[in-house]
Amino acid sequence: MAVFVRFASFYAALFAVLGVYMQFFPVWLHDVGKLTHSEVTQAQSGQVLARTIAGPLWAQRVDRNGRPTATVVWLSLLSLLAFLCFFAARGLPMLFLCCALFGCVYPPLHPILDNLAMASGRAHGFRWPRVRLWGSLSFLCAIVAVGACIEGASSQLVAGLLVVLLAVSLAASLWLPRVVRPANTAARAPVGQLLGQGRFALFLVATGLLQGSHGGYYQLSTLYWRSQGIGEATAGLLWAEGVVAEIALFFLIRDAVERLRPTTLLLIGAAGAVVRWTLLSLTTDALWIASVNWLHAASFGCTYLGSLQFLRLRVADELQTTAQGLLGAATSGVGTVVGMLLAGEVYKRSPAGSFAAMAGLAAVGGLLALLLRRSRTTLRRDEAQRRNSASSTQASVSTAPPSAS
Repeated sequence: MAVFVRFASFYAALFAVLGVYMQFFPVWLHDVGKLTHSEVTQAQSGQVLARTIAGPLWAQRVDRNGRPTATVVWLSLLSLLAFLCFFAARGLPMLFLCCALFGCVYPPLHPILDNLAMASGRAHGFRWPRVRLWGSLSFLCAIVAVGACIEGASSQLVAGLLVVLLAVSLAASLWLPRVVRPANTAARAPVGQLLGQGRFALFLVATGLLQGSHGGYYQLSTLYWRSQGIGEATAGLLWAEGVVAEIALFFLIRDAVERLRPTTLLLIGAAGAVVRWTLLSLTTDALWIASVNWLHAASFGCTYLGSLQFLRLRVADELQTTAQGLLGAATSGVGTVVGMLLAGEVYKRSPAGSFAAMAGLAAVGGLLALLLRRSRTTLRRDEAQRRNSASSTQASVSTAPPSAS
C-alpha cells in the first residue's frame, strides 16, 4: 500500500500538469504570448515533434542505465526548468523553441512512469490500472477547478499555476521508490533492436492509427459542436464525460485486463472507435453525443491497456522501457499528427465527414491489429515460456534484496 500511495501521488501531480497544460496553456499563448490561433498551433507543434524524437531516446537511456526512478526525477526537474523559459519568451520563434524544449523533457515522463509503475505493481501486489486512474481523476479535477478559478480572471495565472504544479510533481517524484534494474549492455541500441522486428513495427503502426484517430476529435470537436449551436460549457462537459468513462474502465477492469489477450483489447478499442466516430459524424444533438462519448472507455482506454499488455507479454524485459517510449512516439506523436492533418483536410470540405475519416483510420488500425493475433497454441506456448523464464529469474535472485523498496 505504501508503494501504491507513492505512485498514485505522483500520477495525480503529473496529470494535474497535463490537464492544465492541454486545456488552458493555449489560451496563455494567445493572450499573454500574443500569438494568433494558427500560431498557437504552430508553436505547440514543436512539442509534438520534440516528444516524438526525445521520448524513445529517454526511454532507451533507462534501459541502458537501469535507473528508471532517477530518470523520472531528472525529467521532473528539467520539466520545471524548461517551463520557466516561457516567462522570458515572446513571439512565435521563441515560443516554438520553448514548446520544443518542454516537449523534450515533460512528455517522456509518462511512458517511463507507466513502465516503472507496472513493474512495481507486479512486485508489490497492486494492479496498474488502479494506480493509473488517480492520474485520470486528477486530470478531470484540475480541468474543472482551474476552469472555475480563471473564469473572468486573467489567463496570466495559468503559467504561474503550472510552475506550482510542476514543483509539486518534482517533490512527488522524490518520494517514489528507488528501483534499479540490470542494464542493457547489448551492442545494438534498444531502439534499433525493436524497430528491426517486423511484428513490433506493425504493432506501432496499428496502435498509432487507433490512437491517432482521436486526433481529429481533440482538435476539431469543440469547434464543430460550437458551429452547430452547442455551447463551450456543454462541450467541456462532453469532454469531461470521456475522462469519467476512462476512470470507470480503469477502476472496473482491474484483474480482467491481464486475463485478456492484447489483440482482444486492441480489437475492442478499434470497434469502439469505429462506432464512436461514425455516430458522431451522424449527430449534433448534445444528448446523443453524451450517450456516444462513453465509448471513450473502449476507443482510448481498451486500446491503451491492450498496447501495454502487448509490451508486457511480447517484449523482452531489457527492452520494455524503450518499447514504451516508442509506443508513446507512435500514438501521441506521429499517429496524432496524422489524425489531425487528415481530419483538418476533410473538415474543410465536410465538417461531419472528418469524424467519418477518423472511423476509417480506426478501421485500418483494427485490421492491422488483427494481423498481430496469434493462434491459441502459440499463445499458450509463449506464455508458458515467459512464466518459466520469470520463475528461473526469480529463483536465481531469491537471496538478493528486492530491487524496489
